[in-house]
Amino acid sequence: MKNLTKLKLSKYAFMSAPRNDVYLIFSGRSGKNIRLSCKSFDAIKHNRLDIISDDTLYLLRNVKVLVPENEDEFAEINKENHEKLRRQANFRKENLYLSIQPSASCQLACDYCGQEHKKAKISADNIHLVLNRIRMKLKTHTYKLLEIGWFGGEPLTAWTEMRHINRNIKDLTSSEDIRYISHITTNGYALTLHKYISLKNEFNCKRIEITLDGSKEFHDIHRFTINHSGSFDRIFSNLINIINSPDYDKDQCFISVRCNVDEKNIEGVIPLLKSLYDHNAQDKIFFYVANVVSWAKNGAGVENTWKKIGEKSTEYLLYMLDHGFKTEILPEREGPYMCLGTIRDSEMYDAYGNIFDCSETSYSSTYSKGPFALGNLRNLKNLKYNSILKDVPEMLMNGKFEKCRVCKFYPLCGGLCPLALVENEPRCPSFIYNIEDRMLIQMLYNYKGKGK
Repeated sequence: MKNLTKLKLSKYAFMSAPRNDVYLIFSGRSGKNIRLSCKSFDAIKHNRLDIISDDTLYLLRNVKVLVPENEDEFAEINKENHEKLRRQANFRKENLYLSIQPSASCQLACDYCGQEHKKAKISADNIHLVLNRIRMKLKTHTYKLLEIGWFGGEPLTAWTEMRHINRNIKDLTSSEDIRYISHITTNGYALTLHKYISLKNEFNCKRIEITLDGSKEFHDIHRFTINHSGSFDRIFSNLINIINSPDYDKDQCFISVRCNVDEKNIEGVIPLLKSLYDHNAQDKIFFYVANVVSWAKNGAGVENTWKKIGEKSTEYLLYMLDHGFKTEILPEREGPYMCLGTIRDSEMYDAYGNIFDCSETSYSSTYSKGPFALGNLRNLKNLKYNSILKDVPEMLMNGKFEKCRVCKFYPLCGGLCPLALVENEPRCPSFIYNIEDRMLIQMLYNYKGKGK
């Protein structure tokens, strides 16, 4: 006889409204999407577990749609999260991640940017200090890999300085028998084919991220130059020249295209995707949409708009799937979000020698004197080794962030940006607004053999 009295429907299970006799339930605990019979679906909905077949019951327990009646699910999720963090900590014992911002300058004046740009590049003295700091870190631990993230300002405006730093890092890691890789976030304005080849071959760059905020008419109202002219044509041309070159190697150094969206350009995403498809880019890049958010408390991005973007992303998703773009449909089970700020030994160095542990806190008077400024390379005696961001994963698991603690999407999101959580401005992922659409799309594309 079935022992059903001790089971309950998980708080983190999502039941899709039936569409065309398709009954779906998605487990946020395991990231599994299950198609059910009408009978089983109604049985779960009305708490009649006794009429569910043994095989279906076993499946639903296995994917954590059904869980023990007295289970504290938040606590169980966090037991799993602690294990994820333990594995991450072990990984970080051998892999060091640092970020370098060689320039405070940028050719663009994007309307949502939270940085304060100046015509300043990293000096020879500060390059020396950065290299000494990296050397010290590599000497004090037994690392197998060093990854550098190049960020800005716009890093490519300090191309000569980047190459000098890179050569020295390669010499350093080679002498210590440490593997060296990098990635770069760039606006793409100066990303020529020649620079791509250098990044791929000289910098061991594995990923280049550029930004296009919709088609030309939409992008250019978001991301204009400091002279108030459009930037789309040049960035798009650079991208197409690179990915259509025989020197482009998406396996060795791929390009991802980020599209920052708010109410002004929500209708510009599909036209951009069409342009990318017309230039045969769909299987050469990774494309994704991100909400415009408040940066350095500048008020950019509105939470009410995020809902519109989330709902609209169903249209984006379908277009991408139908036209051969690589994309994710349903979220997977995630632990607490990990970034520069949550990794104990990671640091970021700006052009002035300042040390931070978050890419959003540099080049900003909002953070220059506050708790997120760790110090300066010229005065390491007063250096703080981490800000509060390092503690965010534990704070998250201890229920310190109420919105996350009670959220149905908690095991799928991981809290996302730690800085936003600390500042009480959580950045919820877009899938919370169209999860049922995604469930159906996943099922349909799996059936067609097209989805993940």
